[in-house]
Amino acid sequence: MTLEITPIDATLGATVRGVCLDALDDGTFAAIEAAWYAHAVLVFPGQHLSEEAQVAFSERFGPLERVVIKIHAQHNPAVIHLSNVKKDGTLWPANSETGLLLKGNNDWHTDSSFKRIPAKGSALTARIVPESGGDTAFADMRAAYDALDPAMQAWLADKIAVHSYAYSQGRVGGMTGLSEDEREALPPVQQPVIRTHPATGRRNLYIGRHASHIVGEDERESRRLLERLCEDACRPPRVFTHRWSVGDLVLWDNRCVLHRGLGYPADQPRHMVRTTIAGDSGVTSERVA
Repeated sequence: MTLEITPIDATLGATVRGVCLDALDDGTFAAIEAAWYAHAVLVFPGQHLSEEAQVAFSERFGPLERVVIKIHAQHNPAVIHLSNVKKDGTLWPANSETGLLLKGNNDWHTDSSFKRIPAKGSALTARIVPESGGDTAFADMRAAYDALDPAMQAWLADKIAVHSYAYSQGRVGGMTGLSEDEREALPPVQQPVIRTHPATGRRNLYIGRHASHIVGEDERESRRLLERLCEDACRPPRVFTHRWSVGDLVLWDNRCVLHRGLGYPADQPRHMVRTTIAGDSGVTSERVA
């Protein structure tokens, strides 16, 4: 097979064909990693990876995060199951604890920005897809930063935002399913609003649904500003939406990409498997007291 990387018609994203992710040589992996830095989101159609193969591929990019919220876990602590399907095959209601946790993913976010060490990347595989809906949209925060007025770039340059899972998930009522230990493991943290990508040197916005407010600014006004920045950022040509087929794997860079799941009928099953590449332990965020 010949590796084929085709850019998507947006400022981010590329489709990768001609490769088996469970049988990568070092040269092919290096080409994929370079494409990841260039395009920020890579779509690999029809890979049909086992859980073990997805873990092995993801670990090529670095150590993996461990599951914090037990409701997403099964037997491997490095694998998150995002599913409305119960063990008996029936579906969780949309207003159940699981349904509310899944609902939170419908807002623009970057994985683990609410953790002291935010995530580097994520890989998501489709196991079961609904007949309609259930797509995933991605937004380019590099191009979003470039599109900002220079005065806004300068004003945001040293701003710090509080990222809080309790804030973001509380907005959809999804904290009821978390134990006290799980809540304590997810305290608010502070993250810079503007980050510089360590591999490319490009600046980007670092915002999304977990960003509650800006430190030192009026909480309500700064929250509205963050929401407006996110709304303006997530517009064409900075956005593309992937329609899933069973077996697809999508890899994205959490350091410069926002994503969100799109809704689907509550009576249709959807089961996705995610591995999350941990961030650099030498770059941590300040915990908010």
